[in-house]
Amino acid sequence: MTTLVQSVSDVYDEYMANGDPRVTKWPLMEGPGPTFLLVTIYVLFVKKIGPAWMMDKKPYDLRYPMFLYNFVLVFTNFYLILETFRILVKPTSKLFCRIDNKNDPDSLRLAELGWWFFFMKFIEFADTIFFVLRKKNKHISTLHVVHHAVVPIAVWGGFRVEPGNYNYFFPLINTIVHTVMYSYYGLAALGPSVQKYLWWKKYLTTFQMVQFVMVFFYVMSLMVGNCKVSKFIIYLNTFLAGLFLLMFYDYFQNTYLRKRAIKKQKDLDDKEQASREKNGSVPHQNGHIKSDKKDH
Repeated sequence: MTTLVQSVSDVYDEYMANGDPRVTKWPLMEGPGPTFLLVTIYVLFVKKIGPAWMMDKKPYDLRYPMFLYNFVLVFTNFYLILETFRILVKPTSKLFCRIDNKNDPDSLRLAELGWWFFFMKFIEFADTIFFVLRKKNKHISTLHVVHHAVVPIAVWGGFRVEPGNYNYFFPLINTIVHTVMYSYYGLAALGPSVQKYLWWKKYLTTFQMVQFVMVFFYVMSLMVGNCKVSKFIIYLNTFLAGLFLLMFYDYFQNTYLRKRAIKKQKDLDDKEQASREKNGSVPHQNGHIKSDKKDH
């Protein structure tokens, strides 16, 4: 046991020593403690403290704060997208195997954008807090909480050692997804009069799954291309892409595919029932057929 603890301690010390000196002194970057603390507070509040506190209270009407919150996130994510593409479209820029030149201002700018992406993961805790304050606890699924809790920790781990260069891909694709997603949530917050026009909700989950597939293939391309990329980043991104792809697919299957199958079966049952009634016989409560026709 002592050997195991020492091994873990050695790996941790080596990891902390290999942090990128450009970012290790930035807010929340010196050590994992603040990130783990914020995540722990978040989980405790949305799973225990918040629901217990709201138990004897009426749900808050947060329609307009939610609208404002969602569209602030839309514009913030869109700004990060524009800034990232401003760097990537330069003739001298590379999409793959970006060289880690610590004196390159574009590399530093990608690191700055990466930090803001990381910081926004804590702002997005409000997604679940709104559910708690509105007493929509059924929306606080395992997927929802795990996603919000794991991503900040994972982003901290990857960002501290690889803040820019080839590690730009997940923040970029995720901000694109979130721009679309928070646009939907912002409009949905306005109520039923607007929600009836939002037919594209189920495609958000599909879009989420596509991003994880894209991250997986991007990471694989780095390996195939023999890019100088840390194995830690490869393993981290591959694990997270696989984990969330499976979790989002399970959510998609339970939310849409099974509901569709149940609805289809119900429609078939209704047609069969209508056909029996038309022919003058309907199932009796005890399971026997009761005929409306008289015997002659």
